[in-house]
Amino acid sequence: MLVSLHAERFRNLEPLDLEPGSGRHLLLGGNGAGKTSLLEAVYVVATTRSFRTPRLAECVCHGDEAFTLAAEVEDVARTRLAVSYGPAGRERTVNGERVPLAEHLEVLPVVPWTGDDVEVVSGPPARRRRFLDRGVVTLRPGALATLRRYRDALAEKRELLARPEHGDDHATLGTWNRVLAEAAVEVRHLRASYAAELEAELTTVLTEVALPFPAVGVDYRPSPSDLGMGEGASSPESFAERLDRSAAAERRRGIPLLGPHRDELVVTWGGRPADQVTSAGERKALSLALVAAHGRVLRAHDREPLYLLDDLDAELAPDTLAALWTVFTDARQLLATSNRPAVWEGVAVDRRSRMKAGRVEG
Repeated sequence: MLVSLHAERFRNLEPLDLEPGSGRHLLLGGNGAGKTSLLEAVYVVATTRSFRTPRLAECVCHGDEAFTLAAEVEDVARTRLAVSYGPAGRERTVNGERVPLAEHLEVLPVVPWTGDDVEVVSGPPARRRRFLDRGVVTLRPGALATLRRYRDALAEKRELLARPEHGDDHATLGTWNRVLAEAAVEVRHLRASYAAELEAELTTVLTEVALPFPAVGVDYRPSPSDLGMGEGASSPESFAERLDRSAAAERRRGIPLLGPHRDELVVTWGGRPADQVTSAGERKALSLALVAAHGRVLRAHDREPLYLLDDLDAELAPDTLAALWTVFTDARQLLATSNRPAVWEGVAVDRRSRMKAGRVEG
């Protein structure tokens, strides 16, 4: 649980010391009040990345050169996280020491939701792969090394295929297929295992909210699709052989055609792809239900998450908001933001605060 957060020179926040406490905390304020920046600061200190931009330089307060974030986290023991960014780049520490990123990610599991996460339902396949991998890594931070090995091998293979004089080098291509296959099989199993747990928890969440939705499913479709998930069918050897059989087509196209970078996570709505048949409000509600399900998966593995829900009520009818809010009733810690106080009248929260000009009031 996040015990305290200290922020200096981060976005439009004034120097900040926050002790959010447990339970569901609602932050109210107008546009530009700093609500999203506060959630972003929590996310950055927990993950060393932003959910708004790939460039941490954009998080530095206008006119400054650096920001500093520090957090006290309590679980079995008290742990101090720190992340800073300046002219020398990004620095991160756990209890004052530099550690591997996976160890940093172990400390404070966070489950974010912003309006952009509606694209998990309606966006391109790459958006759903990112959601899938975010779930995998939050659940098992050590999986970060596997995903990196796959990305590094894929980059080498792409470079090889992009240069015709090297793409015809059968031996070198075969070597990279075997390197790729070793990591690909691990990625495939990590994603499949997580997706199965996610679907089970999503079913529970949707039963609890009791909204008039048809049957909703989460269907993980790995590439290549003609390899099974059994131990023999998806061994590194069989995976590499399948890649070898596609070598001619890959050389013609100049790109890798098979592997986890082509996986798909299909969200279905009444048996049809959800992006084809849902309204904007239904997509938002469904994306929030997916986030709640993700949190439930973490809890099942003793990874109690901190939920960060930004502008939660936008485009949601009051009864839909009230129904979805109930699935977070037992959240150990949750920070939500809104600029519509009237929508939250009668909705149970543990603490309400206002933000204005980068400050938390009350």
